[in-house]
Amino acid sequence: MDPPTSSKRKHPAINGSDARPPKISKHGSGGRWQTPYHKAKLEALKAKGLEVGDMGIWTTCVKGKERQALEELANICDEYGALLYGIEPENPAETGENGEDDDIDIESSIKKEIQGMNSADKPKESIFEPLRMDLDCLLFVRTRPPVDPVEMVQRICRDANGLRGREDRRSRFINRFTPITLTAKATESGVEEVAKQVLGKHFQLAGDGNGQTTAIKPDAHSYAIRPSFRAHNTLKRDDVIKKVASLIAPCHKVNLSSPDKVILIDIYQTFCGMSVVDSDWEALKRYNLHEIYLSGSKPPSETPKKAKE
Repeated sequence: MDPPTSSKRKHPAINGSDARPPKISKHGSGGRWQTPYHKAKLEALKAKGLEVGDMGIWTTCVKGKERQALEELANICDEYGALLYGIEPENPAETGENGEDDDIDIESSIKKEIQGMNSADKPKESIFEPLRMDLDCLLFVRTRPPVDPVEMVQRICRDANGLRGREDRRSRFINRFTPITLTAKATESGVEEVAKQVLGKHFQLAGDGNGQTTAIKPDAHSYAIRPSFRAHNTLKRDDVIKKVASLIAPCHKVNLSSPDKVILIDIYQTFCGMSVVDSDWEALKRYNLHEIYLSGSKPPSETPKKAKE
């Protein structure tokens, strides 16, 4: 005779394989209980992005190594901020970013939140603010005065150009730098607006009687325009080049092979950034730090051969 079957049946649990309540995970974002401190910080990170009027440095990096490249970029900014402008590196404790958010327990999070609410002083804006972009391999570090992005990038690349040993390299994952003196909207009027402000410091502008240039340079620099487009399909390359060239006085001639100045235009989504750099931009591998390191590691005997070509 078969044993009587039990009327009690096991019902599948709603939130798992059994009826036990789910555990709170200490690591990762899934299932983690977040304090208002955590939520506010996440919202602040999401809100970070480019704004009209920004200045800074576009940085490309190895795909999949954006986090490491961002750390390298922050370290380089700290080093050259101190070297060129006497800026002391920020204390991570003051900014609330210690790189170990996943390991912060709830109690310490609440304490930090209370301390932040009771603090009478608002946190000061960072001189360097590295940002992750929506595209792979792309970073941006927003800078504030007294930092000059062009001066800083030139110094980084010129210093790197003299390095020979791997142990002296400052990065493994960073590729190209593009300094940005000013950012505007990526529209026809935005391109004209940012061009007049940026170019007026280096060139005599067309129709110089309109007061756009405070001091006319006696030496008429030759120039080349080098635009770059990322995630943007509204403005056309040729139209942007023609527009910028039309704003420069005819005394400045175009020289694509060996210009005195190079006008860098970087259009990303709805933003247009611009800067003017020196003639060694090409010799410095277009500010590609990785390529500079590679060229420095080659035997000196290879340099004269290339020069003869």
